Amino acid sequence: MSRPSRRPRKLKPAPIIPPPASDPAPLPIDLLTGPRGFGTQLAKSEPIWWRYWAAVIIPAVLSGVAYALLVRPAANLAAELTKAASPPLIVHVTNAFGSVFLTVLTFAIMWGLGRLGAGRGQSLRGSRVPEIFSASFALLVPLYLLVIVLTLSTPAGAWVPAGPALAAAGQNPRLIQLAALASAAQTSGALALGIVTVLGTVAQCVLAFFALRQTVGNTGRAALGALLPLLPALLVGFIAIAPLLLAR
Repeated sequence: MSRPSRRPRKLKPAPIIPPPASDPAPLPIDLLTGPRGFGTQLAKSEPIWWRYWAAVIIPAVLSGVAYALLVRPAANLAAELTKAASPPLIVHVTNAFGSVFLTVLTFAIMWGLGRLGAGRGQSLRGSRVPEIFSASFALLVPLYLLVIVLTLSTPAGAWVPAGPALAAAGQNPRLIQLAALASAAQTSGALALGIVTVLGTVAQCVLAFFALRQTVGNTGRAALGALLPLLPALLVGFIAIAPLLLAR
């Protein structure tokens, strides 16, 4: 007598687990008011490396405007006193573009070295280095606006070099610009720009450390991710304002 054949058991399909819902990302200003809370909220959101791109572009443009305004009188004076000087408009645009480029380069350095120091982090969504550092540039917006206001409110006589310095420059447009830059370097706007360049960069890395500690989950890695870009970023900042610093 033949034994009845067993019917194959039908396997139940595995239940589909929906991905965890992402919380809304914080605003860049939240990093300035509460970096720990910013990092905690950011760690729960969907990673988008270009999320805070405006926080980098706006201060980059403002830095170009601030620097171009500070060195504008030197270019104008050289063009006024000599015919061999470059047209002022070209000089102003070049100065502004150079500062914008160096600001973006600073962000690239912070991104690359910060990512190298912080690693991927314990979360599957990563250490969020590009978002944290790009949000930190929001700190520079009011600072560059302050530099612009101080520069525009500087009396016209403060930009004019002393008579002996102009006499020594003769008709050499480069020497005239150097003499005018020496006067510009003594203004409150130039002093504010130097302070913003140094202390602003340090403050960015401090804010990044507290935010990274929430996304990386390791204090040592967070410190490495925040401190590794500091010196290279300060070096780029020095290059950006070197004409004013060296003219003092």
